[in-house]
Amino acid sequence: MLKNNSIKIFIIDSKVESEFLSSPALKISSDSSHGSKVAAVIRSQSRADIKTLSAENIIGRIDKKNYLSALRKVENYAAVHPQETIIVNISLGFEKAESQADIIKDINTLDNIIIVAAAGNNNSENIAYPARLEEVVAAAALENDKKMPASNYGPEIDLAASGIIKITQRHYLPALNFSRSYKLSGTSFAAPQISALLADLLSLQPELKIEDALKIIKNTSENINDPLFAENKLGSGRINRFKALSRANAYYFWLQLALYSSLITAALLILYYCWHKYSLSGVFIFITISITTFLIQPFLLVIYYKFGISKISFFFLSLTLLYLLFLKITALYLKKTDNFYLLLKLAPYLNDKLKAQINNKIKNALTDKNTKSITKIESFIINKLRKSSSQNKINFYLKIAADFKKPPLKMIVNKSLNYKITVKKIASNLDLTARKKEYQFYIIAEILSIIFNGDYSQKKKAAELAAELKSPLILIPIKNTLIKRNEFNQSSVTLYFLLDILGAFAVEAADISHLLKEIINQESNPWLKYHALQAYLKIAVNDKDYQKFIKKIKAKEKEPVLLALR
Repeated sequence: MLKNNSIKIFIIDSKVESEFLSSPALKISSDSSHGSKVAAVIRSQSRADIKTLSAENIIGRIDKKNYLSALRKVENYAAVHPQETIIVNISLGFEKAESQADIIKDINTLDNIIIVAAAGNNNSENIAYPARLEEVVAAAALENDKKMPASNYGPEIDLAASGIIKITQRHYLPALNFSRSYKLSGTSFAAPQISALLADLLSLQPELKIEDALKIIKNTSENINDPLFAENKLGSGRINRFKALSRANAYYFWLQLALYSSLITAALLILYYCWHKYSLSGVFIFITISITTFLIQPFLLVIYYKFGISKISFFFLSLTLLYLLFLKITALYLKKTDNFYLLLKLAPYLNDKLKAQINNKIKNALTDKNTKSITKIESFIINKLRKSSSQNKINFYLKIAADFKKPPLKMIVNKSLNYKITVKKIASNLDLTARKKEYQFYIIAEILSIIFNGDYSQKKKAAELAAELKSPLILIPIKNTLIKRNEFNQSSVTLYFLLDILGAFAVEAADISHLLKEIINQESNPWLKYHALQAYLKIAVNDKDYQKFIKKIKAKEKEPVLLALR
């Protein structure tokens, strides 16, 4: 925003290091030249093109001849480029006008150029030249809404701006991040603020004449709490950048409002998303994002100043259009191709709609009569699932693997343990109701195998999956295992999980209630009795002797068995 290639700011000063002409990520140091510091102030406030003319001599001091030569060069440039608007910033001062007055009068005859100069730092009414000249905009310096003690003042002053500028810079080391502040003071740094504001006004409203832009700045300036202001020795007052730009074009005010509203809205949406998805951890994720954004701010500013908001917006719009075009081409390709291996590699990176399209295509391929082809696809998917460590990839391949006639349940359970995939999701993918009975039997057998032979976490996950699936096919093997529990020599933990699965069936498993009563009455293991009682409470509520049996248990048993009744 506020970038217009026809607006140029010329700095006549000491030599300026090139980095200050393009980058707002300032790197001021004690060794930086006076001209570089002036350029840094302008670049931090305006995106106008900056050109520099050095008034230094060979030993690094300001030379009057070089200064006058620079003025002539600016005059010639303005005359040769009438289509451009030139703002000349001179943060230098001389005691005498001498021949510069004549050159500046010649410059003033051109309509496309204006000079802004520092008033000087002698706390005197003797304003330095060229600021004292009528054709020049003279800048005084302020501190805490009063004249800065060192700043010159007088009736020749046109405007005032802060003469104290603090710039905080971040310095990075591999194991350390720290910041350092630099304080710039004097009328030398008040003048470039006025130059930058003039440049931005003329960029925002190109049809404005220079004198009209200057009038807007003066009319929007604020009063200064200093007796010298009342005596008309501090010009029109303190410049107000926001008021001036808003006065020049209401678009600026609304754009600023929209920009900051968008940033606040985006921050709130990110916070809401992080909280909704990750709960308390989401707050820490949001804080991390905020801190990262703050730390890369200098880099973002460099991009902004280099390309401008319109080019950046165009770039992101182009990326969006390219992405949409890619999706369209991909969708057309998916309809025609039979290259399943490429589809399976691409799928995890695509959107949900394309994933679903690929999923359906793979499903159809898995129902093909070509057994050899099916085996190859299944092997490829299992291999991908085994090697995947990305949650996105695992979710996709797991969904397809769950559709196999004989899904690799042990691997699915292991992946779900490592990547916190819910049993509800696995059960939904397995979808027993859509399978032939022989394949339902296979899945139940695999689940029971994991419960019987897996480690504790595998048993637990498989039991939760069985409870979620609630297939009646599992009831008979569970019943037989419980009846022959002593013969099968199953661990107590396995029996606990089998009993918990029964509880999920509630009254659907009512015919097993007598077996549960038998376990409660005969077993000596209190925790086995506890799990059996828990299951009984859920499946036997319709038994005639339900209340009588519960009463008997209360009288007979102790904790932990009685914990089931709480």
